[in-house]
Amino acid sequence: MLKNYFKIAVRSLLKNKTFSFINVFGLSVGLATCLLLMLYIFDEIQYDKHHKDADRIFRVAMETNEKWAGTPAPMADGLKTDFAQIQHVTRVLNFPGITKMLLTNEKNNKQFYETHGYYADSSFFSIFTYDFVMGNPHTALAGPNSLVISEEIAKKLFGEESPIDKVIGVEIPYGKNSYTVKGVFRNTGQRSHIDAHFFLSMKNADVGQWVTNQTSWSTNNIFYTYFKLKPGTTIDALEPNLRGFLARNGGADLKASGDLNKKLFLQPLLDIHLKSAIGFEMSANGSITYLYIFGSIAGFLLLIACINFMNLSTARSEKRAKEVGVRKVMGANKDSLIWQFLGESIMMSLIAVFFSILIILLVLPAFNSFTQKNIILFQNSFLMLWIAGLTLLTGLLAGAYPAYYLSSFMSITVLKG
Repeated sequence: MLKNYFKIAVRSLLKNKTFSFINVFGLSVGLATCLLLMLYIFDEIQYDKHHKDADRIFRVAMETNEKWAGTPAPMADGLKTDFAQIQHVTRVLNFPGITKMLLTNEKNNKQFYETHGYYADSSFFSIFTYDFVMGNPHTALAGPNSLVISEEIAKKLFGEESPIDKVIGVEIPYGKNSYTVKGVFRNTGQRSHIDAHFFLSMKNADVGQWVTNQTSWSTNNIFYTYFKLKPGTTIDALEPNLRGFLARNGGADLKASGDLNKKLFLQPLLDIHLKSAIGFEMSANGSITYLYIFGSIAGFLLLIACINFMNLSTARSEKRAKEVGVRKVMGANKDSLIWQFLGESIMMSLIAVFFSILIILLVLPAFNSFTQKNIILFQNSFLMLWIAGLTLLTGLLAGAYPAYYLSSFMSITVLKG
């Protein structure tokens, strides 16, 4: 029976080429637009999900007259000392005024400016998950003037040669120092609000001494402080004690500076990209509100395409009426006719999805350039299942009303004209 439905659907599509083209084209454009918006949404909600135990990772931020992502340098050690629930704590420093660093391999005279370089504590890779190609992530930043670079930077500086334990020059506006490569990580395409290309040890000869001298709890709030909870613990027991923690450790410094209104709050790692819109963010954040808007637009456009399909199918019902009458006279029941017309609709939807994918492949480079992303259509297998589900839903939604409408014709009335 399914084979028979398929033959009838193909014959109907070929017999009415103009109608089929209009319907398929309308569905293709609607699906392509919907899928593009959903690709953007799917990309946005993936931020930081690849980190192991991401639900146990938090960032400490503060609030005075405004909310601020940075904290003072002693914050990390204070948290580790005062709260037994914390397993690991780390700091990341994006030094103000340093937007790029000059990396140099003096042995082969290769040098270039690289952006997105961050200073980090040795515990950084105990909290955040990176795919290391070479080196040990747990000890890579332990030594002074150690460096972890991306695979792309390694190839630029060393070609096919192993960069481990090789020395490179890192020049910032305050001078040039030598760093030893202790690790190389692969760019897997995973999204993170820490958009780093390389990490430098917080123990170094350029800003290291300045970092060591930062003991005040009221000044230089430019360190991003993260911690990871121990397994089996919850944040509920820690968060209410932040006020007392700050007063106990930094009360004297805050009183001396007159900054008595400062308070701390915690941000779950998975909320930072979409739900954090505070000062001194590490990178440009997204917005959960925009995702709701884009999702609504995607659903609305798909609904319009389905309604257009319904209207066209219903409008040509006169041409299918005699077919319905003859089939009913020959013994076809209403259910079989409904499945026949739904099959035609789903087939059109499959064809439309094929053309919508071609449209997306054509416009995706321009879309990536406009949104400053690197979205790949078939990067995630889950997306394939989502496209298949959307195709089936579109076929059923677009064909439901025409199927029930056409199958409801009375055979005697139709055959009499």
